Amino acid sequence: MGEFIAEMQERLLPEYEQMKLYQIFRPEQIRECIRKRERLLLNIAKSKKSMSDYLEFIVYEKTMYKTITEKEKIAGIKLTGLKASTCTRIMRMYREMLTKFPHEQRLWENCIKFSKKSAPQEVAGIYEKMLSYHGGDPQVWINAAVWLYEYNRANMPRVQDILLRGLQRHPSSESLNNCFFNIQLKEAALADSKRSLGDNTISEQDIQMERVVAIYRNSLANITNLDYFLKLLESCEDHAELTAKLQFDIIEDIQTKFSREPALWDALAKRELRGYHLGDLMNMTENEDDGEPSEKKSRTDTQVKVFQTRSKKRCIQLCAEVYKTAVQQLQTQEMWNLYLDAMLALSKNHKTERAYIQKCLASALQDGHRSKLMHSRHYATLSMILGSDENGGEICVRILTEALQHDDSLRMHELLLAAHIRNDDEPSVHKLFSQVRRTMGAAGLPLWQMVIAYYRARNDSQAKRQLNDIYTQACKEAWPEFADLRCSYLRYLWHEHSPAKARDEYAKLAQQPPMSLQLHREMISLIESTKLKDLSTIKAWRMCYEFMATYFGKKEPSVWLEYIAFERDHGEAKSIALLSRRALSTLEPQFVSAFEAERAMAHVGMAITR
Repeated sequence: MGEFIAEMQERLLPEYEQMKLYQIFRPEQIRECIRKRERLLLNIAKSKKSMSDYLEFIVYEKTMYKTITEKEKIAGIKLTGLKASTCTRIMRMYREMLTKFPHEQRLWENCIKFSKKSAPQEVAGIYEKMLSYHGGDPQVWINAAVWLYEYNRANMPRVQDILLRGLQRHPSSESLNNCFFNIQLKEAALADSKRSLGDNTISEQDIQMERVVAIYRNSLANITNLDYFLKLLESCEDHAELTAKLQFDIIEDIQTKFSREPALWDALAKRELRGYHLGDLMNMTENEDDGEPSEKKSRTDTQVKVFQTRSKKRCIQLCAEVYKTAVQQLQTQEMWNLYLDAMLALSKNHKTERAYIQKCLASALQDGHRSKLMHSRHYATLSMILGSDENGGEICVRILTEALQHDDSLRMHELLLAAHIRNDDEPSVHKLFSQVRRTMGAAGLPLWQMVIAYYRARNDSQAKRQLNDIYTQACKEAWPEFADLRCSYLRYLWHEHSPAKARDEYAKLAQQPPMSLQLHREMISLIESTKLKDLSTIKAWRMCYEFMATYFGKKEPSVWLEYIAFERDHGEAKSIALLSRRALSTLEPQFVSAFEAERAMAHVGMAITR
């Protein structure tokens, strides 16, 4: 082991000489570097080597490389030799470590990441070794092929070999098939399209496209996920004319296999919007009627354009027609959602043809309502559109009332209630609220809040009577969620009637289940807002804390801390000791320590402020 260390140190001597010659490190720094490397070499030379020893050495050498690079810039000199020897040492450490720990995939990835910058010519070989250990991961095959393809496109046969071997192990991997398809498609696009092989009937591009088709056909037998085939179609759009025949074949195949999938219809409709009309592909196949086998057909130098140029309006029209066919065929809410979402996206994202787009959206919403499959969020859009129309109020109410017959969700009730409120139709507001008040339970809280806000905004005598009745009904409900309405009622009484009336109502509600800590704190907040400190105010204030301590004092240390703070700042300081004892005797054991800790912190804070 000693001989190994000595040999390694001897190899490092030229580097130290360069450091000294170029004066990029001080003598003491060089000595420290020698000691550090000697320790690291000793660690990796011992009989029981660990991965951490190698990683520590690699991290140190990477730090040295970074430091040398910075010194190089500062001194304005080239330190190529030092940097190269450091990289060589790092690569040696990686190779040794991977020999001993080949099953650590992250080590391979880190080694490759470093090699791509320092020794890119070796990356392909590292990937080959990695595949022998980690070929069970399709992504490793993809990474190896993509790197080799981008690093040296002339080595396409080796790229194909890697991908073919990967597919032998993972024939149903979508990502691997997709990668192979895309790489081969790029090659086809770059290939020569002039006829030059055989008896002048086929081109290099035709051969490459046959390989693309073969990859697709192979994946068709192994993959059953629609998304994969839709991704292939999107890739084909990058070379639309070149892949026209393949696009037609893919669409025919997926229409056969996935005809009941809403995502298929959605994708086909959006293709129309992008200008890839299915009718153009159909016309292309119909024109291929010369009776010559497809494999013998030549790709002429002046091809007929497959996809015709159309106006934006025409593309939108074709898109809408596909969606209309889809909702007729499938008749599901999911399909209607996709249709309506697409029309809404058009109305938001396109500045041209706005009038026509709005017409398409209105037609879609109208048809969606008739289908009884439209989602409540699209009724919200329809309600907003009609609500902005001066004469749309009654139509909106009629449509929403009809929709409630097959969708009685909370959201639909909210929309109908909002429509009545916009129309200021108080009898209808009251009638609808009375119908759903009991049936919806705690879930109907948003409706209560909407009605209360409506009557408060009206602020006439009838509204005040209705408001008092609704608040009274709300306070009788036993659902904990209605604590907000009780607090709202106290604020209403305090500001619209009188503080005395609010305090009287609070005294009743404080003892009426369900108990709510929020209610007591709301009352305290209202009392604090008066800034009065007379005896009756202090008494009412203290009563709030007493209620809190009575009903929540067993499990809420904060209640006692707030009570103590009140007596200290506004009440009687002599009561503090008694409150502390009450807290300790009332709180359940698991909450006592929290109370004592907070109490101690309060004492410290008070002492600091003094």
